[in-house]
Amino acid sequence: MAKITKIEGQKNKSRVNIFVDDTFFCGLEKETAIIFGLKVGKEVDEKQLSRIIEESEIKRAFEKAADYLASRMHSKKELIDKLIKKGFLKAHAEAACEKLSEYGYVNDEAFAKAFVQQNSKYSKLILENKLRVKGIDKSIISEVIDSVSDDLELELCKKQAEKFAKGKDLSTLNGKQKLYASLARKGFSFGVIKSAISQVLSDFDIDDME
Repeated sequence: MAKITKIEGQKNKSRVNIFVDDTFFCGLEKETAIIFGLKVGKEVDEKQLSRIIEESEIKRAFEKAADYLASRMHSKKELIDKLIKKGFLKAHAEAACEKLSEYGYVNDEAFAKAFVQQNSKYSKLILENKLRVKGIDKSIISEVIDSVSDDLELELCKKQAEKFAKGKDLSTLNGKQKLYASLARKGFSFGVIKSAISQVLSDFDIDDME
């Protein structure tokens, strides 16, 4: 058995440094040290102390993730990535986010639905790609993307086409091709683009074909 020989405060007043047998062992949340009764002179098993450290780090990661969630919704992957960048071990970040999921504070399905509603300016394909990057499961992505109606997708495509058309000559084949390319880059499908362009050209009283 080893013995705790010193406990000193850190600049961060919520944390302390633990020394075992006169050698620095770890940094720890002060609250955790109190909960587990860690004090100078106490004999400890280093394996048990390592488990205590792990619980402390998971708790600290949990609290940091909760701070992130206070500002906006996050996907589980976003939170894990942020915690890792903040210096937490991946295992601790994942454990903390799993607890948040169990408590209902992290919900990728709710996040995905809110994300789609808040980013209605993007096409279905762009939304799908953005959700994939955020680590949302394929089945959830499919569900929320399917909830976007074809009429809304067409209306959005038409608005983008009208925006592009301002000050452009769409009476030429080149003009129409540039419009098509612009909409394709925004992730709209061929069928939606064709319908949107047809409506816009009709509004501008321009023949659909050259």
